[in-house]
Parts: sequence; structure tokens; C-alpha cells
Amino acid sequence: MIQMTYDPALVALSVVIAIFAAYTCFHLVERMEGSVGVARKAMLSGAAIAMGGGIWSMHFIGMLASRFDATVGYDLLLTLISALTSILVTGIALVCTSFAPVTRPRLAAGGLFMGLGIASMHYIGMAAMRADMAMRYSPAVVAASIAIAVVAAMLALWLAYNLRGFLQRVLAATVMGAAISGMHYTAMAAVTFHEASVLDAPVAPVLSQPLLASVIAVTTFLIFGFTLLTAVPERATPAGRVAIPHEDGSLLVKLPVQKNKTTLFLDLDDIVAIQADAHYTTAVTRTGRYFCPISLSVLETRLDPVRFVRVHRSHIVNIRHARGFERQNEQAVILLDGLDGAPVPVSRGRVTYLRTALGI
Repeated sequence: MIQMTYDPALVALSVVIAIFAAYTCFHLVERMEGSVGVARKAMLSGAAIAMGGGIWSMHFIGMLASRFDATVGYDLLLTLISALTSILVTGIALVCTSFAPVTRPRLAAGGLFMGLGIASMHYIGMAAMRADMAMRYSPAVVAASIAIAVVAAMLALWLAYNLRGFLQRVLAATVMGAAISGMHYTAMAAVTFHEASVLDAPVAPVLSQPLLASVIAVTTFLIFGFTLLTAVPERATPAGRVAIPHEDGSLLVKLPVQKNKTTLFLDLDDIVAIQADAHYTTAVTRTGRYFCPISLSVLETRLDPVRFVRVHRSHIVNIRHARGFERQNEQAVILLDGLDGAPVPVSRGRVTYLRTALGI
């Protein structure tokens, strides 16, 4: 049996690459909310390429971290197929969770596809190996590696779609990075390498390890660069809000909502409040509640700031419907028409702004 050891520095780098790729992917998915048409598809494609490319890069950095008593190369065609498979299946996973309200079945489907994409990429990449040795797999450990990828991917997607903010995104990216790297190194534990009695002559071009390292370096550089670009905050407006991410920069005249599979357009004066619902929102009027496919952060930039004030990370209120402001158990709240007397919490950092808007 051929012994295998690892370079600790390259192992650590492979994990970092996986986390950075996941962070870039989740950040693009968050920015995709509220965008439409070509812009939405472009962000989805970018997220799939970032994640799929990160999975691919992590795998082959992990392979370069492996030390064998043999010369190793990689079949060019299978190496390319492994990258394309990773990007394609990742894209399918993101489609499952990005074009409709995020439900548990959709998260489960997205996690399943994401986990299978990670596993497929790994085992196609392993099939691309060309060396003077043969591989034997332990079926039980192979199954465990796939289970790790699927379960951790489901958890990461749940975190990404249910917890908001920079730290939450970092947490989700870390879990996804653990899914990718955990699957890889568990799968490597499933294989043993033996000296091959009969060697097949290569029938396709083979990437040497130095050339593969160069390709990985370029891919890794692009992932890190893309991550830094997506981490740059958008230009702030004088009101302290994010610049409107739409081509014409216009404010909404009516709010598009959906009810009973029909798209309706609500008059803004009729809206009492808007509440966050994962990556989507619920618009509340005096007569009902309506699903809105636009995120709270995007609505904040597209609604008239004179009337609509974000008082909490989960709430925007129409101050024309305000009927009271008070403190309840050290928590500032605003009372609105049409909410059956239910108070809306006001974050500490937004109390002064709200009081100014209310003229108190």
C-alpha cells in the first residue's frame, strides 16, 4: 500500500479557499434579491461560478497537499468536466432557493443538489488522477463523505437564507466551507492507494502537478479578487442609505405583491408596514397581508424615505399610519393603524431618527 501524507499549510489554504468562495456566493445571492431580468441571472451565474470554482479549487489544492511516493498527473478532459459539473450543480442548487419563497422543501432540495455537486466534483476529480498506483474505496466511508456534504450544505443554506448581516454570512460561509473541505478529506480517508500491477497508457492530455498548480493559482486569485470586490459597500446616499441598485434610480410608485398566484400593485399610502420574511417581505395593509418578492434592504432604497422609515432590521413602517410611540419594558415601539394594536419594535440605533421623522 502506498502511504499518503499531507502538507498542513496547503490543507489550511484549501479550507480558506472554500470559505471565501462560499462567502462570495452568499453575498451575491443576497444582492440578487430585488433585481430582475439579466441582472438577476448575471448575479446567479456569478454566485454559481464562485461556489463551483471554489469547490474545484479547494479539491485540487487538497490534492496538491497530498504527498505520494509516485508521480501524479491529471486527465485534462476529466479535470475540466469536474469543474463544469461543480458549477452546473451549484447553479441548480441556487435556483432551487432563489426564485421563490424559501421553504423547507426548497432548502432541502438546494442542500441535496449542493452536497451532490461537491461529491460529484470530488469523485470525478479523483477519476482524473493518472499515476503509477490503483485506488480502492471503502463504500461506508464514501457514503459518509456524501452525507457530510449534503447535511452541512443544507445547514449552510438555512443559515444563509434565515440569518442576515455580515457576521451571519461569515457563519454560513464557514459552515459551507466545512461541508466542502469535510467532504473532501473524509473522501480521501475512504481511499487507499496501491501499486498498480498493470499501467494503462494515457489516452488524453495530462496536466502535470506544476501546471495544475498554476491553473489553481489563477483560479484562487480570481476567487479572492471577486470576494474583495463583492465586499466593497455600495455608495451611500446623503440619507445614510445604500444607493438604489436599479438602472433608472427611481423610487417605487406602487408596490408589486403576490396573492393567489396573481401579481397585484398596492398603493403606497395603503401600506402600513413591511416586515422581513427571510429574503422576501410581507406588506401589511389595514385589510390584509401580501407576499412581496423584494427584500427589505432593497425596499428601503426604493421607497420614499419621508414616509417609509426602517425602524428595525426586520421592519419598515409608514409613519403616516403612526398613532403612538412609547417604551415597553425598556424597548422602544411604534404603534400603527391596522396591526390590531401589535407594537413594532424600534432598534436603539434608529430611535433618534424615528423621533425626528415623527417631529418629537
